[in-house]
Amino acid sequence: MASPPRGRGRDWSQGRRLRRSCLASRRVGTGCHASRPRTKTWFSTLLESSLEVLGSKVPVVALCVCLQLPLAVASPAHAILKGNPNAKIPRNAEAALRRSTPVVNSEMAEIQKLLEDVASLLRIPQRKQWDKMGQKLTECRDKVRNPSVMEAILKDVTAGEEAQRQVRENIESMDVAFGQVLRGIEYKDATYSTKYLSVALSNVNTVELAQVRGLPYSLPRDLVAKYPVLTGRAQVRLTIRKKAGSPKLYVLDEETRQDSVGTVTIDLDGFSAPVTSGQLLTNIKSRKYDGIEILQDLNGTALIMNAKKGAFAQASEAEGAAEMDGGEPASSGEFVPKTLPLEIFQTGEFEPFYNQQLDVLEMEYPILPMSVFGAVVMSHDSADANKSSTENFFIYKFDESMGGLAGLSFDEGQFSVVGYVTSGADLVAQVEGGDVIEKVEILSGGDRLRRPGA
Repeated sequence: MASPPRGRGRDWSQGRRLRRSCLASRRVGTGCHASRPRTKTWFSTLLESSLEVLGSKVPVVALCVCLQLPLAVASPAHAILKGNPNAKIPRNAEAALRRSTPVVNSEMAEIQKLLEDVASLLRIPQRKQWDKMGQKLTECRDKVRNPSVMEAILKDVTAGEEAQRQVRENIESMDVAFGQVLRGIEYKDATYSTKYLSVALSNVNTVELAQVRGLPYSLPRDLVAKYPVLTGRAQVRLTIRKKAGSPKLYVLDEETRQDSVGTVTIDLDGFSAPVTSGQLLTNIKSRKYDGIEILQDLNGTALIMNAKKGAFAQASEAEGAAEMDGGEPASSGEFVPKTLPLEIFQTGEFEPFYNQQLDVLEMEYPILPMSVFGAVVMSHDSADANKSSTENFFIYKFDESMGGLAGLSFDEGQFSVVGYVTSGADLVAQVEGGDVIEKVEILSGGDRLRRPGA
């Protein structure tokens, strides 16, 4: 892969933050302009006199109130509320993965934008703009029924006739869902409309996945040479068993069946975390998590998976590497890095950032947020918070009570998120420390994994 586009790498990001710091220092009179002499005004003289006479800051506040001068208040960035319909933060796994999918077709991009606008309007708690939502849905339905638009959509599906047939079915399902959403809008039923809008958006994402081919950006050469890379989406399944001697059973199948064994499906996202998800998928191919005991943090907020060590892990590692080579024997002296760079793709950027955390208070949000139940997150390296472990990860059991005013985890923007639990979330809520992962299987996407240097 080629080197990243100029002007959009780590140096650019650091420069951007430096400029922001400079601007902030100008506002408060420090830093870049700290040495500039200032002329005392009548008001500053009055404040100093008040402090000298009364020896307290309380009269100053009272004086400001009397003069009707504004006191310092929190900026909008610090006061963002979770209920704000304009907050561009995915609140569930499906929305996060959908927004991570690259959109290569202009018609699909327009359809998705219209539907996302409707979703935002539906989140407004009162006085919903039903007419505006109806207009947007009607525009979407007219598009998918237009033969020229259908032809333009199918043109970007290059995987063959079977893939195009599947896309046609997705578009037909989309059209049916549009009709149901319009029906909900007609009766002003937000719950009904939201239900079928989710169906439509799911079909949109499926079509977009059929159109995308690889990563839409170039990774740094040093990362490609050193780490495996996942160039798209992959899906894996964990089979989990209750710990030996436990009297409890998992409640499965919508509370109709109980068993000591259950499964969890995870979607790994190489579009937003190609290096980190590539390393995790490599570990799964090497069977590093088969048979391990699941740990749980003291607060019960995360299920921790630490890769096993020892002779069996080394042997299975060689088998996994051979499988990646298409069955060819792997070299015995292959270098395995001890750490991964912290990898986070910020919303609005063109490629992931490496070895730096995001500042959520400055409205820097990741495309794959951690503040979603079932987020699959790579653990930090024990020695450096700007590095990730190459082997250990956890499933985050985020709950709204764990977030701040914006409904976000206090650790948001500080970890590499690689994907989400997309099936079996009820089981995740029941898993306890001491339960065992029997095996982890790759269901799809293994062919999108590239070896280091490939």
